Amino acid sequence: MRKILLAAVLAASSFVIAGCAPKPPSQVAISTANYGTLPADYQQQIKNHMTSILKDPESARYTFEPPFKGYSQDGSLSSTGGGVTYGQVVGVQVNAKNSYGGYTGNQLYVFMFANGVMYDSTANFQYGRVKRAP
Repeated sequence: MRKILLAAVLAASSFVIAGCAPKPPSQVAISTANYGTLPADYQQQIKNHMTSILKDPESARYTFEPPFKGYSQDGSLSSTGGGVTYGQVVGVQVNAKNSYGGYTGNQLYVFMFANGVMYDSTANFQYGRVKRAP
């Protein structure tokens, strides 16, 4: 009896968890979205942002990846409830010194520029929620 009850609880919980995933945008929404343009000073904007979060910003070495059109979808439990942002996506590898004075190795950060605003989309990227537009 316990095994049957446990199996039923596990099955029900998997349906609940699957129901929490936000619905991805439709192909029509992706193809007709306004991705905007990348600001001319996007690299400087990213460096300015990194200055505020790095322990030793003067030591930072940046390797920018080619920008691309893409979208980022927030998680279903976020304040936007799974909202989608379309824009220009830029990845940057940052190698900077830590508290001990040693370089950390390249760390990937992902930023999105949409409607004149820069968003740090690194967490969404780590969860697979930043996609390249076709």
